Amino acid sequence: MKNPKDPSDPLNRHNAAGEQTVIIGDVSNAGSGSSNAPTSLVSGSAAASREPAAQPNVLKPIPSDPGHTRIIGYNTASLGDGQKQIEPVVGWMVVIDGPGKGNHRPVFTGSNTIGRNSNQRISIDYGDDTISAEQQAFLVYDGKKRQFQLVPNLGRPNLVHLNDSALLANSEIKMRDRITIGRTTLLFVPLCGPEFDWSDVK
Repeated sequence: MKNPKDPSDPLNRHNAAGEQTVIIGDVSNAGSGSSNAPTSLVSGSAAASREPAAQPNVLKPIPSDPGHTRIIGYNTASLGDGQKQIEPVVGWMVVIDGPGKGNHRPVFTGSNTIGRNSNQRISIDYGDDTISAEQQAFLVYDGKKRQFQLVPNLGRPNLVHLNDSALLANSEIKMRDRITIGRTTLLFVPLCGPEFDWSDVK
């Protein structure tokens, strides 16, 4: 049986503090059709003395993040090479009362999470700590039906109110509906709907 700390054992996963596990492969025969190119597992500083340095073409970089999920229903507009694509707005949430009064947030197609954190599609972070950090509620735009729905998250301690009534189930929302979350009241202003959708624009 192999020594569990023997670096020549390919199943060895020993990685003590200060050691680095490096895979070094001989690619000199890669184009000859041979499938038996030697590979060894070397740990720590021993790699420099026991094996030649890995060639630049041995270890390939991990592909970068391909980007955000492509949204169904329209094509995003490109700004040019190396720049982010535009995600068309379908409406706005305007703070009309509470911390952040006068500010607004865009609403996008599909499902929009509402919360304080910056990773929320509708981030309401103006100092109202009664709003949950993530997924306090969801504002959904269905491009096929051209309709907006407000969806509650009943797992959060503070309720969301739609026009002064507690939101306990999915509800369609329309122009100038008021959404109250904690001490913050938002006015809903749609852009898309029955009369216009970005799919109309060619």
